[in-house]
Amino acid sequence: MESQVERIAELEWANYAATLPSAQATPGLDVVLREDVILTSSKAFPTPDANHACLLRANARTVDRLIAELTDYFQSRGLPVAVYVSPACTPSDLPATLLNSGFHTLEEEEAWLILEDLPNFRIPPLLPGVAVKRVTKDEVVPFAQVFTTAFGLPPDFAPAMAQLLEPSIGLPNVSHYLASHEGQTIGTCSLLRYETFGVLGSAGVVQGRRRSGAATNLVVQALRDAREQGLKAIVLQTAAGTLLERLLRISGFRTAFTRSCYVFSDDLSGQD
Repeated sequence: MESQVERIAELEWANYAATLPSAQATPGLDVVLREDVILTSSKAFPTPDANHACLLRANARTVDRLIAELTDYFQSRGLPVAVYVSPACTPSDLPATLLNSGFHTLEEEEAWLILEDLPNFRIPPLLPGVAVKRVTKDEVVPFAQVFTTAFGLPPDFAPAMAQLLEPSIGLPNVSHYLASHEGQTIGTCSLLRYETFGVLGSAGVVQGRRRSGAATNLVVQALRDAREQGLKAIVLQTAAGTLLERLLRISGFRTAFTRSCYVFSDDLSGQD
């Protein structure tokens, strides 16, 4: 059990460590890696998935102080206060402590999936008809536009997304991808690297083109590149209990763990 918990902690740490070079190059984007907590924040996107604490490792004497510290960290920046709790967090009663401190849990859990032994994994061939290419600085705006459309975000989010993306283009541990079909860009994906781990994210395809094979080709190309770069495992996150999680598991991923999001009650005012 202890080795399993430490493996979960390793995966969470690798995920955020992979984002650190991009954060260091991007104004308004911060990632703080500490032994007792990880903090990630983005002023451009004030949502829990972009602004939260995770991998809390406290004890009965220090947990209240740590919760107060991270609450102040986000509130002082005018951002929502959210904490993701995984099996690697301590103390064991952290969920109850958060609830007693004014947090509420969100209903949807987050599933972390891993593809292990990438060097020996049989990567399927690319499907015909969908082209995938790495994003250059000239393609930052199209990437942002497709991303916001695929995830149902307001169109005026695209300029902010493009500004966040541009500093990461050309970083040695970052690859962004665009998929096109019949002359139109329709899908996005990103691959971040940390040591022997690859982190897949930003994977989305615009409505109406989701049966084109774009998602498959984006992942296949990212896996090919990851293997060429010597990576051993691929990690990604998605909503737990969804069809996508099931499809990923059929494709060779396994669910490593799930984690729940706790949001401070003041940040729920005005929400349903």
